[in-house]
Amino acid sequence: MSRVELTRTGLHGVPWPELLPDLRPALVVPAAPGRLPHPGDGWTRHLPDEPDPAWTAHLDSHPDGHRLTVQRPGGHPWYDGHLTAGREWHRATRTHRALLLITGPFSGPHDFRTAAAAGHLLLLTTPVRHT
Repeated sequence: MSRVELTRTGLHGVPWPELLPDLRPALVVPAAPGRLPHPGDGWTRHLPDEPDPAWTAHLDSHPDGHRLTVQRPGGHPWYDGHLTAGREWHRATRTHRALLLITGPFSGPHDFRTAAAAGHLLLLTTPVRHT
């Protein structure tokens, strides 16, 4: 699949949900100017043990789908958008009450592996609330 096809399918630059092998929910978030990780906001290069209480995530269910809002410390928005995720992913967010955010210098699924292999991913776990 080429980059042009990724753009047409809506995958290029759009976050996608994943489940880790231990079934913890993650949101893989490609780099974008409006959601760059700020130094000192809690981002790390290793898997965080606990959610960062300075961050918040709200997952709202609507008749037209699900909307995820993630706010950085101080209540500033980091991500706000619709999310296509399966029932198992939503169940995992309710069970764990936390969401792992994964970001870095990648724009979609095809260059994610390269960024990961180079050690360029940044990770942060935030509490997640359902409404």
